[in-house]
Amino acid sequence: MIATSVLLASTITLAGPAGGNRAVLSFDPGGAAPPAYRFEAGGRPLTRDAFMGITVDGIPFGPGAEVVSQKTSRRVETFPVRGNRGGAVSIAFNELAVTLRDPQSQREWRIEARLSDDTFAWRYVVPPAPAPAPVPAPTPASASAPAPASNSAGIAQRVTAEASEFRPVDGCAVWLAERPNAWKLKSYAGYWMRAAWDDLPGVSRAGPVQCPPLVVELPDAGGWLVFTEAGLRDYSGLRLLTADAGAGRGVTARADFTEGEKGFSIAGEVASPWRVVRFAKTLDALVGTADVLEALSPAADAALFADSSWIKAGRATWFWWSQRRCGTPDEETQMARRAAELGFEYSLVDEGWLDWDDPWARVRELVSFGRGRGVGILFWRHMRDVMNPENGYADLRAFLDRLAEAGAAGMKIDFFNAESKDMVDLQTAIMREAARRRLLVFFHGCQKPTGETRTWPNQLTREAIRGLELNGMKEGPITAEHNCALPFTRLAVGPGDYTPLGFSHPGATTWAHQLATAAAFLSPLQIIAEFPDMLLTDARCAPALDLLKALPSEWDETRVLAPSAIGECAVLARRRGGEWWVSVLNAQPRDIAALDLGFLGDGVFDAVVVGTHANAGAGMDEKAPLRREELKRVTRDSVIALKLQRGDGALLRFVPAK
Repeated sequence: MIATSVLLASTITLAGPAGGNRAVLSFDPGGAAPPAYRFEAGGRPLTRDAFMGITVDGIPFGPGAEVVSQKTSRRVETFPVRGNRGGAVSIAFNELAVTLRDPQSQREWRIEARLSDDTFAWRYVVPPAPAPAPVPAPTPASASAPAPASNSAGIAQRVTAEASEFRPVDGCAVWLAERPNAWKLKSYAGYWMRAAWDDLPGVSRAGPVQCPPLVVELPDAGGWLVFTEAGLRDYSGLRLLTADAGAGRGVTARADFTEGEKGFSIAGEVASPWRVVRFAKTLDALVGTADVLEALSPAADAALFADSSWIKAGRATWFWWSQRRCGTPDEETQMARRAAELGFEYSLVDEGWLDWDDPWARVRELVSFGRGRGVGILFWRHMRDVMNPENGYADLRAFLDRLAEAGAAGMKIDFFNAESKDMVDLQTAIMREAARRRLLVFFHGCQKPTGETRTWPNQLTREAIRGLELNGMKEGPITAEHNCALPFTRLAVGPGDYTPLGFSHPGATTWAHQLATAAAFLSPLQIIAEFPDMLLTDARCAPALDLLKALPSEWDETRVLAPSAIGECAVLARRRGGEWWVSVLNAQPRDIAALDLGFLGDGVFDAVVVGTHANAGAGMDEKAPLRREELKRVTRDSVIALKLQRGDGALLRFVPAK
C-alpha cells in the first residue's frame, strides 16, 4: 500500500487503490522546511511540492518535524447519494497516518492522509498539551491515595494559521468565482471566470483571497484539478490566499481564515477538515463522480436519521423573485395552490412573513392549506435571529419548535456572510436541531459545500452561488458564460440554490436557455424563480409547461456530452428512472449538427425538444420565444440537430416508446 518508507524516513509514498496515482510526502527532520506533498497520476505530476502544517497555541507544527511512526490502512466508504446520481456509492481510500514530533515543544501531532483513485486529501490532528499535574497538598504520612490524574481533554486550543498550500504544475489556467466587492468572501456569489494561475494574486479587485473551489485547467488538455475542503465542522472555513511564494516557488494558494491572526478556539483535540486535491481527466468525471467530499465527511447519525422518509427532494414555488417582496397570507396561499397545480412539492415563503398580522396563526393556516394539497411550506429566517449560542442555542430551538408545531416542512436561513468558526458552529446546530424536529434546511449567504449532505441529509441545498436573484440587481444580469461554467465549477462540489428559470427577467439569454437551467443546475430542493401564474397561464410558456410539471429535481445518472466546454457550452444528459433529459446551455452562437444520443443505449424513445423559436433570429421573438418539436421512435442513431444563437439553450425529454 505504501511503497518505499521506513521509520524516520524523509519521504513517504502513498499509492492509490488502483495503483494509477500516488501522493509523495516529504519531511525535513531537524531542518527548517515544513512537510510537503506532491500528487501524481499516471506517472506525471499534477502538483508541485506544496507545504503542510498548522499553528496551534503559537506553535508552528511542521518545520523540522521528526517522523515518530506511521500507519497505513484501507478504508471503503459506502453511503447513499442524491443529486447527479442516485442510490449508494462506495469510494475506496488508502490511508496513511504519520505521527510527528515538533522539535521545539516536543509535542506530537499527526498528518492523516487519504488517497482514492482520483483524490488526495489530508488533515491535521493536534492533541492538547498534557495538563500539568496538580501539586498535592501536604498529607499525613499515613495517607496513601494517589494524586488524581490530569485530564487535558477539555483544554481549549487556538488555531491561528495553516501552512496548507495548493501548487499545480506550471502552465495551468484556473477558474475562480470573482465578485469585485466586499461581498465576495461573504456570500461566495461570484461570476466564474478564467485566468492564468500565475495571475491569481492580482486578478481580483476584491484582493488576493479566493473562495474555494478553485478549478484548475491542466496544460496540454491534461484534465482538471479541484482545490477545496471536505468535512468542515468545529473549525473555520477554508479560504485561499494567493501570492508569489518567492524563492522560485511561484504562485501558491495558501490556507486563510475569516478570523485572521486572532484565530479561533477548539476545545480538546484539534482535527482540521480535509484539504482536498481532486483530479478529473474529463468533464464527465468532474461532474458525474463528485461525491468524494461526502466520502470524506462523517456519516449521518444512525439513530437521528433511522427514519429518513420525511427527507424528500422536490421543486418549490417562490413569490419573492418576481415580486421582490414576501406575499400576503392570501398571496402565499395562492402560491401553494399553484404549486399543487404544477405538481411541485413545496412553496417557499421568504423574508417578511413575520410582519403579518398574528404571523404564527397565519403560518398554521398556510401549512394546513398546503398539506391538504400535498405541498410542504418552507419559511425564511435571518441567521441573526437564531445565532445566540447561549443555553444551547435556545433562540434557535424555540423557533424550530414553533415551526415543527405548525407543521412546516423546513426553513431557509440567510445572511451568514462569513465562514468563521462561530458561523460554522451555528450551521451545525441548525442542521442538528432541525433534524431532531424533522425539518428540512437550506442555507443562503453562506460558504461553499464541503460534503454536509452526507452528515446532515436534511440539508438539501445551499446557496454559495451567483444565482438568478442578480437579474434584478445592479450587479446583474447573470451572463450565459457564467451559466455555462457552473456545472463544472461551483456545482462540481455540491448542490447550489441558483433558483433557476426566469422568463420574465432573462437578461442576455433566451427563454430556452432559462428553461434548460432548471435541469442543468443541481439542487435536490429546486426553487423555481418564475411566478407560477405566468408558467400556468401565459401562452408563451405553453410549449414547456408539461416538461416543467414532470422535471425531476434529482437524478439517477448524469453524463456530460460534447461539445461541452467550461464557460462556453454545457450539455448534460440526466436519467431519472427510465427517462432521459438533456439540458443544453450555450454562450456564443453554435450549431450542433447531431447531438450525441449514445446514452439511449438500445432503447427506443419518444422525444420532446423545446428550444428557441426558429424565427427569433439574433434576438428573441417575444410573441413565440419557445419552439417545441415532438419526435417519435428515437434511437441512439437518430439525428437531432440544434442551431443555437448567443445565450441560447434547449431542453429535451426522452420517454420510452410504448
